[in-house]
Amino acid sequence: MSELSTGELFQVLCKVRNRNELDAYLADIRKRNYELSLHNYLNSVMHEKCLSLRNVVLECGLEQHYAYQIVNGNKLNPSRTKVIALCIACHMTVAEAQHALEISHQGILCPFDIFDSIIIYHLNQKDWSVYSVNETLHAEGLPIIE
Repeated sequence: MSELSTGELFQVLCKVRNRNELDAYLADIRKRNYELSLHNYLNSVMHEKCLSLRNVVLECGLEQHYAYQIVNGNKLNPSRTKVIALCIACHMTVAEAQHALEISHQGILCPFDIFDSIIIYHLNQKDWSVYSVNETLHAEGLPIIE
């Protein structure tokens, strides 16, 4: 397997029909050192979108030292809200944000939840301002992203 996206890897894995094929798949994953981690994903998205780490940290609205720890992989279990703040600052689409939340073992965005609906709306509008998101959250009487 050459470098495959997560979706492509999933398709390959779904075609595995016996233990020998599973062992071969797992060996390939280990050999390629695919590492599914939030900090790797955030850095990948920042690189893909030509965003500087400094700007993401400034725009996410989190305490700077804490944000750097998350992005550098030193803080391994950030809260869901902090992951969402970084997703916004990384100019993510809804699908990218959902992936970041899955990687960090947080609940994905749910359209039945008012807080999540506001996040989805802003991501879809390409309104990647935590300040703007917080204004909408506050107007609805919801906790803001801090």
